Amino acid sequence: MRISVLIPTLRRQEPLRETLESVLGTDPPPAEIVVIDGDPERSAESLVAGFRRDNGPALVYLPGEPSVTRQRNLGMDTATGDVFVFLDDDVSVRPDLFAVLARAFEDGSVVGATGPIVEQAAHKIGGQRSLIRRILFAGVSEGSFADFGYPRYVVNEKVERDVEFMPGCLMSVRRDLGRTIRFDETLTGYALAEDEDFSYRASRHGRIRFLPDAEVEHKKTGFTTANARELGRKVVINRAYLFRKNFDPRLWTRLQFAFLIGMLLTHRVVNREWASARGILDGIVMAWRA
Repeated sequence: MRISVLIPTLRRQEPLRETLESVLGTDPPPAEIVVIDGDPERSAESLVAGFRRDNGPALVYLPGEPSVTRQRNLGMDTATGDVFVFLDDDVSVRPDLFAVLARAFEDGSVVGATGPIVEQAAHKIGGQRSLIRRILFAGVSEGSFADFGYPRYVVNEKVERDVEFMPGCLMSVRRDLGRTIRFDETLTGYALAEDEDFSYRASRHGRIRFLPDAEVEHKKTGFTTANARELGRKVVINRAYLFRKNFDPRLWTRLQFAFLIGMLLTHRVVNREWASARGILDGIVMAWRA
């Protein structure tokens, strides 16, 4: 089984360097690594060239537009592997990551796979393990989506299971399915929640496995450098769009979705994230008008 790793990047050379070092240090390594550079000045090209080795994986550099969804689609159009593994440009992977993923794909019913993501906790109040989140997602299995279009994240990461959600920093999919469903290019730029949309639609075609041994460390560089107000705005606008696109917007689920947005706003206020809170308010107005 040939695995192609697809890494979109945009002016983050040092994180990309560390990611490539990590991927090339795996055993076995992937057959191919495709870096899709969204920088018009092609700032990652020389960095990628410096990692090419005669006895190493094929290393492909692609110039593209600064859009995560378009970059990933361009990567899929070019990559040649049987399985595509999507990584962010600021991750570190375990040495056996691709061996773990390959074993999962030996089962013909499996169309995708992911694993635990190690990240620094961003919030102390209202996080994934909070009481209010447990109430909101009562009856929703870990790794699945609620009817109002928001995923319940996996908390018990020691259990292998079927899921509907893969985080963007570690997604994998069979080549033919990935090229068929593609990433939604309506979601532009940072394209918040494009991973949720892609993985949910993939889960309609087969099983997505959560693998406890497929662990990835994510440095979340994008969140620290992105404009907080713009991200807050996209939280509402993108989620409202995907709720209408993939789920049944009946009265009850609309009310649940509205409660979710209110909870996210409260979460930002309680954590004194004022720019993000203003962005959510902007998004509420824009989504309502739309």
